[in-house]
Amino acid sequence: MAACEVEFEICAGQTLALVGRSGSGKSTVARCVTRLEKPDAGQIWLDGTDIAQLDSRALRTLRPTFQMVFQDAATAMNPRFSAAGVIEEPLVIQQVGDKSSRRARATELLQEVGLSQHWADRSVMDFSGGQRQRLAIARALALKPKLLVLDEALSGLDLSTEAQIANLLLDLQASHSLAYLLISHDLALVARLADTIAVMANGRIVEQGRTAEVMAKATHPETRALVESTRAAQMELAALGVAP
Repeated sequence: MAACEVEFEICAGQTLALVGRSGSGKSTVARCVTRLEKPDAGQIWLDGTDIAQLDSRALRTLRPTFQMVFQDAATAMNPRFSAAGVIEEPLVIQQVGDKSSRRARATELLQEVGLSQHWADRSVMDFSGGQRQRLAIARALALKPKLLVLDEALSGLDLSTEAQIANLLLDLQASHSLAYLLISHDLALVARLADTIAVMANGRIVEQGRTAEVMAKATHPETRALVESTRAAQMELAALGVAP
C-alpha cells in the first residue's frame, strides 16, 4: 500500500506507534523512514538532515544513526553466522574498529540484551525465537543509532517472551535516549510502549495523539475498530485464563 501525506515527529527517548490493519501502509512508511525505499516526494528529517534527498554515498554515512528491527529475526540473519558475527556485521560493513574491538562490542551488547557472553560463538540457529530477536536488537544497537524502527518486531512471540522483550526495549530506551518508531497492529503492546500513536488507513494517518487519549476517546472509525478488536482479544484471553 502506498502512503500519502504522512506526517509525524519522534523525539529522543520517546516512542511513536504507527498502527493499522494489514495493508494500511505502515510498513511502507517504515521502509521509507529507513530509506530501504526512496519516497517519490516529501521530506524525512533526521537531526536537521533531509535523508529523503540523499544519494547512496551520503546515505551510507548517516545509516548508523537509524536502524531497523524486523519481524522475523531468523530470516534477517545469515544462518551460518555466530551470535557475535551477527552483531559485528554492521561494524564490518561500516568499517568500524578492528577485529578485537568489534568482538568486544559484540560481547558488551550480548550482555546488554540479556544474553550470555559465553554464547558468542553459538550459531544463530541454536537460539530460540525470543533470543534471536534479542540478537537482532543487539545488532541494531551496534552502531549506536538514535532511531530504531521496530517493524512488527514483537509479533509472533508468545505473550511471556513478548513482555520480556518489551521490558528490554524500555530499559534500552531509558539507557540510550533512543527514539522508537513502533510499527504494530497490537494496541495492547502499543499502550505499553508508545507515548504517541498514529493510526493509518488506506495509506493516510487518520488519527494521531497521545496514546492513552486516542485509545480512550477514539474519534475515527478505524481507530475504534482497532480498539474494539483489542478488547475482544483480551476478553478471550481472560476467559481462557491467560493474562494479556
